[in-house]
Amino acid sequence: MSYDEAVHRGFDQCRSRGYQCELQEAHLTGNNVWKVKMRAFAQGAKGHLHLDYDAYSRNLIKVNEKVKGKGGGRDDDWDDDDDRGHGNGNGKKKGHAHRDD
Repeated sequence: MSYDEAVHRGFDQCRSRGYQCELQEAHLTGNNVWKVKMRAFAQGAKGHLHLDYDAYSRNLIKVNEKVKGKGGGRDDDWDDDDDRGHGNGNGKKKGHAHRDD
């Protein structure tokens, strides 16, 4: 397997998992294993995907996938709450006095 093929297979594997991908590094080790490291991005998440391929058989040997969401636990659904009782619907008026006139 050539460098170009290893990188191409890495992009294919990364995209098949639903990520946008950016090559970080690819190299052939002394024991004939291609190590392909990708930065992986998805909506609201980022991380890495490390793939090992056998240089002769072209088989995927190992996958290390660490892609995590960002945002500190807030949800991204359509409503304005964050599933912990916070948001605009918590009973307090924003920007008004305690009593209405």
